[in-house]
Amino acid sequence: MNFRSSLACTSSDIARWGLRSILKRQGGVLPGRIAMKIDPELLSDLASFVDCSVVITGTNGKTTTSNLIADAVAASGATVVCNRAGNNMEPGVVGALLEARSGLKRSGGKRVGVFECDELYTVRVLPKLKPTYFVLLNLFRDQLDRYGEIDHTQDVIAHALELSPATTLIYNADDPLCASIAARVPNTSIAFGIDGATGTESDRISDSRFCSQCNAPLEYDYVQYGQLGAYHCPSCGWSRPALLRRVTDVELTCNGYGFDLTFGPEAKAPATHITTRYNGLYMVYNVAAAFFAAHELGVDSAHLQPTLDAYVPAGGRMGRWEIAGRTVEANLAKNPVGFDRQIQSIKTAGGRLCAFFLNDNDADGHDVSWIYDVDFERIADTPGLVAFVGGTRAHDMQVRLKYAGIDAGIISNIEQAIGAVADEEAVDTFYAVANYTAFPPLVKELDELKDTDASSVASHAATRADGSAVPTDIVPVELSRPLRIVYLYPDALNLYGDGGNVIALERRCAWRGIPVLVDEVRMGETLDLTDADIVMMGGGSDRDQLAVAHELLAQKDKVAAYVEDGGSLLAICGSYQLLGRSYYMGENRIEGLGVIAAETVRGSDRLIGNVAVKTDLAPEPFVGFENHGGRTLLDAEAMPLGTSVVTGTGNNGDDGFEGLIYKGVIGTYLHGPALPKNPELADWLIAHALERRGDAQANALLPLKPLDDAYEHAAHDAAMKLLP
Repeated sequence: MNFRSSLACTSSDIARWGLRSILKRQGGVLPGRIAMKIDPELLSDLASFVDCSVVITGTNGKTTTSNLIADAVAASGATVVCNRAGNNMEPGVVGALLEARSGLKRSGGKRVGVFECDELYTVRVLPKLKPTYFVLLNLFRDQLDRYGEIDHTQDVIAHALELSPATTLIYNADDPLCASIAARVPNTSIAFGIDGATGTESDRISDSRFCSQCNAPLEYDYVQYGQLGAYHCPSCGWSRPALLRRVTDVELTCNGYGFDLTFGPEAKAPATHITTRYNGLYMVYNVAAAFFAAHELGVDSAHLQPTLDAYVPAGGRMGRWEIAGRTVEANLAKNPVGFDRQIQSIKTAGGRLCAFFLNDNDADGHDVSWIYDVDFERIADTPGLVAFVGGTRAHDMQVRLKYAGIDAGIISNIEQAIGAVADEEAVDTFYAVANYTAFPPLVKELDELKDTDASSVASHAATRADGSAVPTDIVPVELSRPLRIVYLYPDALNLYGDGGNVIALERRCAWRGIPVLVDEVRMGETLDLTDADIVMMGGGSDRDQLAVAHELLAQKDKVAAYVEDGGSLLAICGSYQLLGRSYYMGENRIEGLGVIAAETVRGSDRLIGNVAVKTDLAPEPFVGFENHGGRTLLDAEAMPLGTSVVTGTGNNGDDGFEGLIYKGVIGTYLHGPALPKNPELADWLIAHALERRGDAQANALLPLKPLDDAYEHAAHDAAMKLLP
């Protein structure tokens, strides 16, 4: 080491000592940050302290997988350094190596580094650390206001691998987003996955089921969850790569999953049987990734099951507490797929007591529209279900559950929820699920409640929701035919929880007794708008939106005829751009449908944040979240939806306009999704559709029967307080 790097190391040691001895704190990433201020290239020097290393990244499961690898390698007798606390940006990796360097120097045996890494920091870590192996677990939507679209995350990871060409890629081939990275980098790669259908309930929403080579829709032999499964492209032939490491014979038991790990592609390759006490299929993938990587690092198979048996999840994840005579189970979920896995686990266990905590701090992402991609409907019909919501965005979660058919009470802490169910059967486990920054306080409170007596907990009970927020006294009305809601391309245009708009429309019709039919039109299917009453289009990633553009351009006459006939249509973000004459994808100008008087040009940066728009359609501004790089310019004769409350937001950030109204068309950049927190906008679309029908039965429903929108208005008011 040179003088600069030595000074960086010494400064880090002093900072760590001060934090622990004086402030009584663990230190976190601060020692690493201080060291990197002095020597930004320090990681390159520290890499020499280990004989080999593995970096783990992916949207879900990084901490679990890296800690399992570290435990298995340590069980084999090697000296291991690992950022176990989940400090997964470059300063966290540097800090872990700095703290362990004296022990690594003294070690006489094999020295192994095991580091989880934030997806966007891989491009900083891999070129300096040059790890022996790189484990890519999965890629799902997560914090879109920070990470951007998944295409961007893929580009970053691929570039990181290109800058470390000697690193071997171990990747989840069941995820086409991971497989597409492997296909474009020069690195040696090892594909792993589950060989065969598991028979689990797949998710309603997936993040991308389009071919990375030709952008055609993928076909699946089976889906495990999300976009994970056995896929192939009927257009160009691209398919899931051959599995060099396989998971076979997956079986769910009352005590968790059992499965075989096969360390070779051959049908008769040696297999190691593994049993877990965890019942989420995501844990099968995490364990498989960890043990396949451990195998490459030289760990004998005999160490694998004992390692898993002894494993204690970090930071309270998957933890259980006995509180006031009841078992409380808590887990972390920070994106749609992760949350869906927890919902499925609760359903599998027959759980009926639950609480969901949602924060929107910087580390969580400020856009919470993704909760509408969580399939809470799976547990809505659970007999005796009791639900609570908490966190900084508790009102948003309360509205989401209402539209899933669940009336949930708002709580300030978990004690209020546990106290509220004190009279329920003690054998019923209470399930608490929280996102990123909501989870540590939840765990801290559960730890503090362990010795609290039942009467004390009961004295802090919150008021349970009585179910009245979800209408049940519905009187069916007569229509010549159901109101037909056509949801265009949910397999491609659902980037920001846009399906929540369809849920809101369907529910608000159903609560009034109005018969409704939701017709999803997917890529490649026939588009029929002849009897459509409301059309819904969402936003998509660049690649997915381009596929939709090609699909719709051949049928734009159908869309134009529907629009000119006054049909109700809600277009969000990317589809709002698509309705205009043109928009841009990178440097390429993409032809639009030209059914509204607008076009979209490139912007120098993205417009991201909480927004509101004053409009004539409602007494209060509509609220939402915007995240777009295009700048939409309306023609002089076009009518905007309204004016932006926040300067520098809206269609283009300059003219003060947001969205567009043309006949029955509403185009807007409002995510959230737009309709649940703005029920007046949802009702405008429904009323316009009924007016367009014009028959006596439809006219008899106007004006629309009022609904109890107390939850919606509370969420709206909370969103207004978030405006800058």
